[in-house]
Amino acid sequence: MCDPISMIGLAFSIGMSVYNMQQQQEMANQQESANAQWVAYQRRQSQEFQARDEALRKNAEAGRTGALDELTAKKQQEAQENEAARLKASLTPEQLANQAEGDPNALASAMFSGQQNGSKEMQSAVQGHIQQAAIDARKRIAALAEVQSYGGSQYGLTNRANTILNAAGQDIRMAGNQRGGQLAAYNVAKAVEPIKITQYGGSAAGGLAGAGAQIAGGGLGNAMAGSM
Repeated sequence: MCDPISMIGLAFSIGMSVYNMQQQQEMANQQESANAQWVAYQRRQSQEFQARDEALRKNAEAGRTGALDELTAKKQQEAQENEAARLKASLTPEQLANQAEGDPNALASAMFSGQQNGSKEMQSAVQGHIQQAAIDARKRIAALAEVQSYGGSQYGLTNRANTILNAAGQDIRMAGNQRGGQLAAYNVAKAVEPIKITQYGGSAAGGLAGAGAQIAGGGLGNAMAGSM
């Protein structure tokens, strides 16, 4: 029969071996959990990046399509006609406009003093010439306004197109810069590695198990020597 010390040492050694296996299994479970958390993190980062990137892409696309919509032939024509009308009104003196429209007071104010004392027929003829001159002047002003409305006037087509394209370019560049920053941040997130579980609570227990094995081995050797 084995002595009690040998039996205790053997039991202790077996218990420590079981404990070590349990700890190893726990470490494996923790590593599996860490891996699952890493996968979930990477999936979440990918989804969030895709959503943000798509939103920024849509912002850039909205800037591009908005500019193209404002520069259609129909809207360009409307803008040119509105600018020509604005310039014509701005460049035409009020008195000249009234004379062209036949305002009696405006026509009379343009007559010389001697003409105002003439016969009604002469006054009517003079006022007719004044009105026609005013009408011709308005035509020349309208032609000038038409030309300027295509060029660099305040709301002319050149300035209008430049304003629209510059605004769209700013929106597109801003979205591009933001997308670049988002991509850089996402690359950092992708470089994150899962946690490595490298230690568990069985290191001290392993030493105890070894000591128990030595005790068990020593007891078993004594028992064998006694039986011989």
